[in-house]
Amino acid sequence: MAIAEKDIKKLWGLSGGRCAFPGCNCDCLPLLDGDGPTVIGEMAHVIANSPVGPRGDGGGGDDRYANLILLCPTHHTLVDKAPEGKYPQEAMLGWKKRHEEAIAQAIKPPAFASRRELFDFIRYLLTENRACWSTYGPESAAATSNPFGNAYGLWEFRKLSIIVKNNSRLAEAIKAHPNFFEFAEYETAMKFVEHAAGFERNCYEATENTLRFPNDFEAMVNGKR
Repeated sequence: MAIAEKDIKKLWGLSGGRCAFPGCNCDCLPLLDGDGPTVIGEMAHVIANSPVGPRGDGGGGDDRYANLILLCPTHHTLVDKAPEGKYPQEAMLGWKKRHEEAIAQAIKPPAFASRRELFDFIRYLLTENRACWSTYGPESAAATSNPFGNAYGLWEFRKLSIIVKNNSRLAEAIKAHPNFFEFAEYETAMKFVEHAAGFERNCYEATENTLRFPNDFEAMVNGKR
């Protein structure tokens, strides 16, 4: 059975697109030689599909998120070729848990001392999001000029590792600093928070009526400091 799209997205999203092997943290979607990102990450089974495969348990593991860990090619090979018992299931699940917790912790925004600092932070992340969208998104030149190219696949990974992560940081920063907004501005900012939540949900499972990015939010942070 192939890995379901929802499990793929969940694994890549919670892993931040990085190898979970302790001390590695390798980018599994690196930019190589100026040719754009290349998918090198491998979704390794904690319990092998085959009963006789690495860390097999006699029945074979499934293809779901709970039995998968994102690794770079080097460490996927290392754990699968290692002597039996060197990298047991419990150890690998522990790596995955700690890695995902570290990614979640990294998303938390800093505390800002002024409105200017907060708005600068917002603008910086929105700029990164816009670059990702314009390069790989469904309305990008790459996607529209070649609908059968690899832009769609890259977009699926990049939006999880960049836009969803940045949106989470922005939403947390907004909610932590309501005093830096006038009331009408905070209403505008909360539209972005709702957009961010809907965008993330839509990444994992298509949902109707997802709020599009509110352009008035970007205009607000660019126009008032």
